[in-house]
Amino acid sequence: MNDREQLLQEYSEMGFAAFDIMLFLDTHPFNSEALMAHAHYCRAAAALKNEYEMKYGPLTACSGATANSWEWVEGPWPWESKEGSRRVGL
Repeated sequence: MNDREQLLQEYSEMGFAAFDIMLFLDTHPFNSEALMAHAHYCRAAAALKNEYEMKYGPLTACSGATANSWEWVEGPWPWESKEGSRRVGL
């Protein structure tokens, strides 16, 4: 697994953990341990997203616009490998 794939994997894991805890918080909104864990995983996912985008370009369409261009269409899509083949399960 190369660095790009590793960052995507870690981002996916942190995002999944944050989402899973969010579902728990829907029924336990005052659970302080879950609130802290959710904040932790959200921060970790944001940091990984920023790292990925600094190295490889936009990860989401919301990150793809700059003042001068639409970068979302440049380079391989986040779910494609370097060779351009589509990856499943990210």
